[in-house]
Amino acid sequence: MKNAKNKRLSRKAKAYICLGSVLFVLLCSFLYFQYVVSPLVVSVSYAQVDSIATTMVSDAIYDVLQEQDYEYSDFMEISKLDDGSISFISANTITLNNFARLLSTKAQIYLDRVGSYPVAIPLGSFTGVTALSGIGPKVNVSIVPVGSIITSFRSNFVDAGINQTIHSLYIDVNVTLSVILPLTTKNMAFVTQVLICEHFINGKVPEVYLNFGNSVFE
Repeated sequence: MKNAKNKRLSRKAKAYICLGSVLFVLLCSFLYFQYVVSPLVVSVSYAQVDSIATTMVSDAIYDVLQEQDYEYSDFMEISKLDDGSISFISANTITLNNFARLLSTKAQIYLDRVGSYPVAIPLGSFTGVTALSGIGPKVNVSIVPVGSIITSFRSNFVDAGINQTIHSLYIDVNVTLSVILPLTTKNMAFVTQVLICEHFINGKVPEVYLNFGNSVFE
């Protein structure tokens, strides 16, 4: 009886040990992936995701400019006095907001088309040892980017000579991509600056614009 009872206890102990071992291995695997593999994947994929974000924004801006056929006068209005000097330069907020809306919509469409894509990581990189990071066959890890887009405009005035000023209008596109990995999600932020239009202003520009240099407005 005692032997049978001891055998049952021994089997239970072995079962608990096996279960504990499995849980321990799973926990170690999770922590290893979380703190070693995930940062590695993000680091390796950063340049590729940055390239995707930049291409996406550039294509979206190009398409919107081509479709709407915008000119400098659509975005900015210059008012002059009788002597030809500039009295004020104002932004057409309706056109700028419409442009930003079209850009965000187009860029989001391009982002949705990206879907998932593989990032090739050398097998040696999974060891966490720097010396082995580039050794071994490539292992593809699937990346799913999900992002948000925020735009802002920046105006820049540069003195180009006597009574001549170059006014450049830029749009800064902030793209935040959430890279979805098997066990975690990492956020990556990118800023793409694109020149929308440039205009030579003939006439004396008020010092308030020249001294301010760069101005940022939503």
